[in-house]
Amino acid sequence: MIPTTEHAITITRRLSAAISDVYAAWTVPTCMERWLGKVTAEVNVGGRYRFESLEESGKTHVYTGEYLSIEENHLVVQSFLAGEPNPNIPNPYSNEFIGIQVKQIEPELTELTFVNGWDGETLTKEFEFAVQAAWSEWLDRMQRSLTNASPTF
Repeated sequence: MIPTTEHAITITRRLSAAISDVYAAWTVPTCMERWLGKVTAEVNVGGRYRFESLEESGKTHVYTGEYLSIEENHLVVQSFLAGEPNPNIPNPYSNEFIGIQVKQIEPELTELTFVNGWDGETLTKEFEFAVQAAWSEWLDRMQRSLTNASPTF
């Protein structure tokens, strides 16, 4: 189940891919690297992950967290932290997570619901729009990786 938090951004997409391929794009490190960048992940409940995405400008963005819930071909929920953890800087967002639920519509059509949730500060409308645009770009990358991949990864 996707957790409930004070704030959430939700994006739903229909993807021309089998549910197992969409799920693999989120849970198989070699598949994840096709759209996330460098990936280190222990994909099991309690396992840690680290994604390093490289911008065209050469800047690297780091994302870390822990897998909170996994249901094969259905659900992945993971805590989420953008940037390196720094105990000297208070984080205005708590309980932040990203999660996906996938549902098969047809054999080669899968609905993916993506949620980024958090407690704490409310985002300004402009920042919320920017965050939604960034997640949409990630989902576009994932969709391209599915289109360019072999049918079963």
